[in-house]
Amino acid sequence: MSRHLYKYWHGIGVALLLAALLNGFLRFDGSWQRFFIMVLVQLWFGQAVYNYARGARVAIAPGGMSKDADPEWRAALAGFALFLYGGVFFLSF
Repeated sequence: MSRHLYKYWHGIGVALLLAALLNGFLRFDGSWQRFFIMVLVQLWFGQAVYNYARGARVAIAPGGMSKDADPEWRAALAGFALFLYGGVFFLSF
């Protein structure tokens, strides 16, 4: 599965970025602070998914997993980051 992700890592990164920006624009209510918080939180978790897809270090906090770490744990961390990324779509800031 991850072998197929490595071929499309640029597309995954662009899709995550565009989804975060679209979410920020659609939920924009005049508060720039809210807009930037939503976009930055999504990008924080989205970069972990993007880095997993490109085979680099996966990090969502001060810690993380290097590209040489156990692939199952890296996938679990990237899955958790994707879950949190998706959860931001439904939060009311």
